[in-house]
Amino acid sequence: MITSLVAEPLERVSFDQGTVKLTPHLAASVREPDQSTAVYTLRDGVKFSDGKPLTAQDVVWSIIAAAAPTAETAANMQGLKSVEATGPNEVTVKWKHPIVGLRIGIGNISVQEAAFAKAHPKDLGTSAALPIGTGPYTFQSQTSQDITLARNPSYWGTAPKPDSVKFTVISDPSAAQLAMRSGSLHGSDITDLKTAAQWKSSGASLHVSSEFNSDLLSMDTSKPPFDDIHVRKAVAHSIDRKGVMAAAFGEYAEQLKTLVPVGELTGAAPSLAEAQAFLDQLPAYYFDLAKAKAELAQSAHASGFDVTVPYLNSSTWEKLLLLNLQQNMKQLGVTITPKPVPPGQWFQTFFSHQTTGIQVITGFASVVPDPSGLMFSFVGKANMKPNFLNAANFTTPTVEKNYPLLAPETAAKYSKEDRWEATKAVLTEVAEQVPYVPLYTQKQVYALAGGLTYTRPPTFNDKISGAWIDLVRSTK
Repeated sequence: MITSLVAEPLERVSFDQGTVKLTPHLAASVREPDQSTAVYTLRDGVKFSDGKPLTAQDVVWSIIAAAAPTAETAANMQGLKSVEATGPNEVTVKWKHPIVGLRIGIGNISVQEAAFAKAHPKDLGTSAALPIGTGPYTFQSQTSQDITLARNPSYWGTAPKPDSVKFTVISDPSAAQLAMRSGSLHGSDITDLKTAAQWKSSGASLHVSSEFNSDLLSMDTSKPPFDDIHVRKAVAHSIDRKGVMAAAFGEYAEQLKTLVPVGELTGAAPSLAEAQAFLDQLPAYYFDLAKAKAELAQSAHASGFDVTVPYLNSSTWEKLLLLNLQQNMKQLGVTITPKPVPPGQWFQTFFSHQTTGIQVITGFASVVPDPSGLMFSFVGKANMKPNFLNAANFTTPTVEKNYPLLAPETAAKYSKEDRWEATKAVLTEVAEQVPYVPLYTQKQVYALAGGLTYTRPPTFNDKISGAWIDLVRSTK
């Protein structure tokens, strides 16, 4: 949401009625000679904020950096074969295999000035070396609490309305509401959705966007006690998902039936209705302590166990969920200890694949409405490593057999019908083996102070592409 205002993408991605739309941005045009190649012709006359021209070499460096094994975007780029400057203003990207959504992952990469980045291999992104981009804003300052952006006077495109933008960390929703009342805060994501009405009573206008995102509870199937399916089923039956959802989100969330919302399966499913019908018949684990007790009794841990579960200290709903699980499993002789941690620590632990038994995974989303967008990443041996999302370390022969039909680097080789059969097989395996407990898909709610509005609520794609700033308007 911040970086994309400074370092822009080649294309902007949007999703409407089951269809992905890509709009050239830093790229003037794009062509696909085949299903594994994309050729980008860069826009003429674009300069970085320091006056240096955008070149094909800057784009090449940015894509290679996004594909590096240490990058959090590595999972989306693992099928990349090569990136080359094939002309003064042209970049050719090749994948190892035909790929579904060939341009989507590339299109969302923020393009930085390569020379500056190379000159700061150790401190790029810190306050001492804030990245340089071509966007409508430049980094002005960064502290542990604030990031301030100033207008880029030489921006090549249509300038957004705000002259400057300041992002401030306010972890307490009550403090944020007071800041909005006082006029020192003009907009905020509402992270505690149950407080939406309080924001409205503070004079804010609310803007709601339905999103494709997944909240899951994962259990590390590679280690005791969660290598025992009866333990996993006991946990699944011990969560009052409906009650927690009402308490935490009110009207701004829905329960998940599987790893992802049904809309994310439309790239492989014959229709949305057929996808929904399939999800509706999957095994489900509703809150039932009698069943939880019976499952635990069948396990190798019938006398109970202890587990510490980290969660984001800024997340009210995660705390509620774990307190609910703690209270319910205490009756079974199981000790659940919730541990609040700062976001930076949580992400570092998660992406380094230091699993801790149970993890609460929140807010992961896909820009591709297809099993190869997000669903595939939660399963399979290929994703059981740092910077990949299979926190449950879950795979089976059925998963491995069908994984190539879902993975982005190989899925395009198969027919839609075969991919749908593979999707159903993997999701059935997940439902029966319970490496994850599907929780919620949350709506995104934004609060804007009086005098401001959005022309439409920003989507996830708008946030990561920088397009959200173009939607801000004054009502005065």
